[in-house]
Amino acid sequence: MEVEKARCECCGFTEECTPAYIAAVRAEYLGRWVCGLCAEAVGDEIRREDGTLTTAEALDRHVAFARAPRARPRKAAAAAPDDLVAAVARLLRRCLDSPPASPAAPAPPQGRKVADAADA
Repeated sequence: MEVEKARCECCGFTEECTPAYIAAVRAEYLGRWVCGLCAEAVGDEIRREDGTLTTAEALDRHVAFARAPRARPRKAAAAAPDDLVAAVARLLRRCLDSPPASPAAPAPPQGRKVADAADA
């Protein structure tokens, strides 16, 4: 299967996609390729305006928002966009390392107060 790299025109995120998928996204977003997260943000922008906003207007708003300079903490400013994969991997490892919370598991004992109340 042939894949190509496509760069989001909003946030700059790069993905490997098939040429057919790239063409479909470009057709939907007026010749621009946008990643899935930015596509969701554009859709949210349209829904927020009750459908009165065109795709072009919503896309322009999101591009302006995504490219606007923001004050960031020093640690986040030093991180490259490619660190997204590493951050997600750390998050998954943390989730997988922690024991699952079972809703059927009994609650831990509350101490002497419960026993004292039963004796009374």
